[in-house]
Amino acid sequence: MSPRRRNPIPEDPRLHLMDAALRAFARDGYQGTSVRQIAAEAGVATGLLYHYFPSKEALLQALFERSGALVMQAFAQAAGEPDPRQRLARLLRVSAALVREHQDFWRISYGVRFQHEVVAGLAPGIAASSAAYVLLFAELLGQLGHPSPEVGARLLFATMDGLFQHYVLDPEGYPLDDVIEGLIVQTLMATSPTPEAP
Repeated sequence: MSPRRRNPIPEDPRLHLMDAALRAFARDGYQGTSVRQIAAEAGVATGLLYHYFPSKEALLQALFERSGALVMQAFAQAAGEPDPRQRLARLLRVSAALVREHQDFWRISYGVRFQHEVVAGLAPGIAASSAAYVLLFAELLGQLGHPSPEVGARLLFATMDGLFQHYVLDPEGYPLDDVIEGLIVQTLMATSPTPEAP
């Protein structure tokens, strides 16, 4: 009897399983995906998946944490820009690039956001991330002389959230780059009477 053929364990099993979960969630929806389907997508036994993640919810939590880390890394790179006007423009462009590069995650994120039973465990992390982004934008808008930095930051964050939702619903048809450039100009206009496009 020949030994059962098994897929080799990837170098980073957690990352491999997270990528498989992301593909399965994007294809079949979070609610429509079982742990067995994720394991099949990853080419591993269900028991191996449970070794690294105790549940499907834990996989979703890990995906949200990974996304948050990617956003903060990108924001840290943009924060090196000394001119606050250029920094604002770069932050918005970097954000758009991240959403474009990780469309599947953002589609899932928006899809589960209003499913309270799904996001109950994610709520504190989502709230903390949102507060960090708003604080970052408020500090930047304050440096730019915005008359109400916190309100401006909340408006900017909500606008970005909305336009990214529109983009992931129609990535082929939505003019993401043009809308981001318009948002940059609009935001700078609120901080200066005669802004120049960066």
